[in-house]
Amino acid sequence: MRRSRGFTLMEMAIAVIVLAIVAAVVVPRFSGAGIAENRMDDLCNQLQLLRSQIELYKVQHHGLPPMSNAEGAIEFDPGFEQMLCCTDADGTVKSGRPRTKRDDVHIYGPYLDRVPRNPFNGSETIVRARSRDEIPIEGGAGWAYVPETGEIYANHSAHHAGL
Repeated sequence: MRRSRGFTLMEMAIAVIVLAIVAAVVVPRFSGAGIAENRMDDLCNQLQLLRSQIELYKVQHHGLPPMSNAEGAIEFDPGFEQMLCCTDADGTVKSGRPRTKRDDVHIYGPYLDRVPRNPFNGSETIVRARSRDEIPIEGGAGWAYVPETGEIYANHSAHHAGL
C-alpha cells in the first residue's frame, strides 16, 4: 500500500483559516492601527474615573462639587487639591503632612492618587470652563472642569469634549 506524504485539501483549508485569524489579530497590533482606538478607550476610562470620584465627593460634601467652599462659593484650584488630599465635611483640605492620611477631622478622601493624564495631549493640567460649549480651551490643558456643576471634559477637541 502506497502512502502519500502531502496534505489533503481539507487540511490546507484549515491551516489557511488559522493563519488568517492569527494575522487579523496580530498585524494591527504591530502596524499601529489600534493606537487611536486604544487612546479613545483610555480617555473614556480616565473620564469615567474622574466623574465617578467627583460624584463621590459631592455625595460626601453636601452636594457641593470640588472647588466649592462650605458656602458654595467657587475657589478654582488647578491642582485639584480637594480630590488629591483628605478633607473635612466642608471641603477644607488637610494642612498637616501627609495630606493624604485621614485624621479625626479630615475624614474624606483622597479621591485620586493623581490627576490622570489625557492620552491625546499628555497633559494632567485642569483649566476652568464655563460650559461644554467653550471646550477646547487654548493652552494644552488635559481637562476642562466646570466647578459650578462638577462636570469635567477632555480638553483636546470639540469631539472629545462631547464624551
